[in-house]
Amino acid sequence: MLVAVAQLCSSPSISRNLSVCRRLVERAAKAGAKLVYLPEAADYIAPSTQVYDLASALDKHIFLNGLREQAKLNCIWVGVGIHERPDPNLGLGNRVYNTHVMIDSEGDIKRRYEKLHLFDVDLKDSGGPTLLESRTTIPGSRIVRPVLTPAGNVGLLTCYDLRFPEPSLLLLEQGAQILTYPSAFTIKTGKAHWETLLRARAIETQSYVLASAQVGEHFPGRASYGRAMIIDPWGTILAQCKEFEMTSGEEGVTETDESLQGELAIAEIDFELLTRVRKEMPLVNQRRRDIYSLQESDV
Repeated sequence: MLVAVAQLCSSPSISRNLSVCRRLVERAAKAGAKLVYLPEAADYIAPSTQVYDLASALDKHIFLNGLREQAKLNCIWVGVGIHERPDPNLGLGNRVYNTHVMIDSEGDIKRRYEKLHLFDVDLKDSGGPTLLESRTTIPGSRIVRPVLTPAGNVGLLTCYDLRFPEPSLLLLEQGAQILTYPSAFTIKTGKAHWETLLRARAIETQSYVLASAQVGEHFPGRASYGRAMIIDPWGTILAQCKEFEMTSGEEGVTETDESLQGELAIAEIDFELLTRVRKEMPLVNQRRRDIYSLQESDV
């Protein structure tokens, strides 16, 4: 069973981003993939002052509806990260949900997950950015159960969730065979931690990991690392895209750059390998549940 992860450089233009994503979905389907993953914030990446104004509720979401049409047209499942405007009656202010949506091959939404862990970091003293996602984003409040797809049982997480192993282990206990992390890592954190964290999550859960990624310069002062990849339950990288390199004196990227047109990495999900890895090293059965345990809050 072939699956694909995509990377692209989303801009503040929703229509342009949708056009790129629709082409990537079509390319993945033509390559034989039954599931394709687009990155976090695929609908747009914009300055914080524009985030709320650009967001829409799911039932009015032009970008999401376009992807639903494309999924049905190409008979392929699509996972994607988007911005979702909450019900104004909830009184949550001018903030949005960082929502991860799974769309089936009929264009129906099968799962919706709100990102739990928000990226609030200050890396300026070590040459990185200061980003406070909580200024524009409402944190999620629960883990959603894995969804059965043609590629297997898929668990939904997003970007910064990658740094916290507990949700992935809970999804494993709920039957996940594949963990998904649509992401937009910074260049600094991507170079240092992206591959290490993804392989760690694959190894400790003995699951496939699909990590789609944003890549390139979205607008002046905001760039993403890229290097979308697919990893098997043994921690082997099966396929990956390129990382973004900012060169000295670069004035910005152009519409002809690969980072803006999008890129795919494609690999096969091998259930025999997954079964063998879990059988030969039965981590789930070896956990010392008499000493420690994982438990999801009822809140």
